[in-house]
Amino acid sequence: MSQYSKRVVNRMSRRNVLRTTGLTLGISSVSGIGSAHKEQNDTKKAQHYPHIAAHRGFRDVFPQNTIAAVKGASRFKADRIEIDVVATSDGELVVFHDARLDDLTDKEGLIAETPSEIVLQAEILDSGETIPTLAETLAATRPSVMMNLEFKASDPLSWKAFTERALPIASRYPGEYYVSSFDPDALRAVKDVDPSVDVAPIFGSDKEENLEIARELDAKAVNPSTGVLDRDLVATAHEEGREVNVWTIDSWREAQEPLELGVDGLIADYPHMATFATDNSHRNPLN
Repeated sequence: MSQYSKRVVNRMSRRNVLRTTGLTLGISSVSGIGSAHKEQNDTKKAQHYPHIAAHRGFRDVFPQNTIAAVKGASRFKADRIEIDVVATSDGELVVFHDARLDDLTDKEGLIAETPSEIVLQAEILDSGETIPTLAETLAATRPSVMMNLEFKASDPLSWKAFTERALPIASRYPGEYYVSSFDPDALRAVKDVDPSVDVAPIFGSDKEENLEIARELDAKAVNPSTGVLDRDLVATAHEEGREVNVWTIDSWREAQEPLELGVDGLIADYPHMATFATDNSHRNPLN
């Protein structure tokens, strides 16, 4: 069994059996996705459904942050796809999450200290998929999908230089996109380079500080973690005209509270979390 397969099996063994069965019954193949998505769209007319953003391209389904992930997430009818953007030692912008190559690839070393020639050959978890450039990733994504470009780390570039390279690439994507980041300076750089680009602060603490950052930057959204999400945060953001996109949703149980609070988006590792969280028939596979 490959390293990637072992990782997937380990994740699956930790998941609730109801969740696994729900996938098997409802969306186990691409052929069944369209009808499930249509049912969800029909239900939206009667009740609020948030958009679903595929976290790293649904990382519990596909090798994360890869071409296969964005293509697969598109087939699973994700409304949005979240990807992480970092720079190599020679300034190439690539899609990868970790600071180091070691845990997720067959290469070693810091991304920021490794040239693109090596980084782009790094294989993700024995999956056959390699680290893609930002340009390659956007070119492989369906234009109907909004892209959430998380500016993860700028090193070895400044945020300004990073942004000046990233935005021209993003502007060639025929669909919509916005930039999110844990680092307010990354979002400030985006607004300095192109004030028309939407931004969203990501945070897991300091709600008031991050709401102030959102106000400063006239942010499109705030992207809080489930741990910091509460009714007051949602109400305040909505009063100020901002979306609330919560991360990271990994089961229908984790989706329930955000749905009850009226969030606008679920950033999820797995597809159709809103559907399972609001449909009791999927909670008990014996019914």
